[in-house]
Amino acid sequence: MKDISKYWIHKLILTLAIALGANAALLAISRDTLGSLTKNLELKAIAAEPVELTAESQKLLGKWQLTTLGGDSESLTVLFTPEGNLYLINPTKKTAVKAKYQINSLDGQTYLDVFQGSFGSRTTFSINAKGQLILQQLFMPAITQQMYYGSSTTNLVGNILMPNILLLKRISNDTKLDANLDFPESVPLSYLAWQSEAKSYVGAMSRAHQAFFVEQGYFTNKLDDLKIGIKDESENYKYQIVVLDSKKAVQHIALAKKDFLKSYTSLVYTKLVSESTDVTMVTLLCESQKATRKSPPKFKLSANPTCPEGYVDPLRK
Repeated sequence: MKDISKYWIHKLILTLAIALGANAALLAISRDTLGSLTKNLELKAIAAEPVELTAESQKLLGKWQLTTLGGDSESLTVLFTPEGNLYLINPTKKTAVKAKYQINSLDGQTYLDVFQGSFGSRTTFSINAKGQLILQQLFMPAITQQMYYGSSTTNLVGNILMPNILLLKRISNDTKLDANLDFPESVPLSYLAWQSEAKSYVGAMSRAHQAFFVEQGYFTNKLDDLKIGIKDESENYKYQIVVLDSKKAVQHIALAKKDFLKSYTSLVYTKLVSESTDVTMVTLLCESQKATRKSPPKFKLSANPTCPEGYVDPLRK
């Protein structure tokens, strides 16, 4: 049950980051850095103090429904309180994420600024004639979706698809938080960004190694041979290549250097096409189930390899 709670709180945090405007960079960006960024965009930095709530701003207060798309029929609740707290709630699983929000104004435009810890994002908002809350994102969400889940999917939380404009339906004007909600220990957004970078790098290594094999006819244990500009070590991860068989399979590793980060590994292996002598290459990406600094076990080569012990496919977990 504990693992399920962590799984959902992890997804709720990502929803909060994307639904309210954070992009890949902003998942690991401070208020000060965000201020510099907005200046470069010819916008002033996010204000340190909120402006007085206008009549339109007060219409935010209460509970709004963000409905998922697809077969699970679940929805999330967004709660704005007059104290400046914002809660993203999964009413089915009774879990929630807390953030802070401010209403700020610049050159006649009203912005909704959302903060979790020292990390922030900005979005415009309005209420349409149907009473729906419209969140207009200034930062493209697809960047983060691709960074975290890979280019093969645009799903972010459950089956929510994140467009540039989100429409939320008001549930009630009640601003009270349900007493029976659980607030599991959340993963800071910066951790998620660092893990996403590691996963992205391992994926890049896999793709580059496929091209290398086609050209050279073997797998290499030298990262520089792949010519993708990835160093063998960063502040948070060590990147390694383990050749399992120079003609059949190679393993890539992003090993966490800090106790709170997950590690990643991928496999590229050759496989005969059915009823043919042609060879194709198949890849498998795996994420550690828990944060770990221990090197992953080697992949066991078989007709259909699976993730090593302690690792899972992040798209199927």
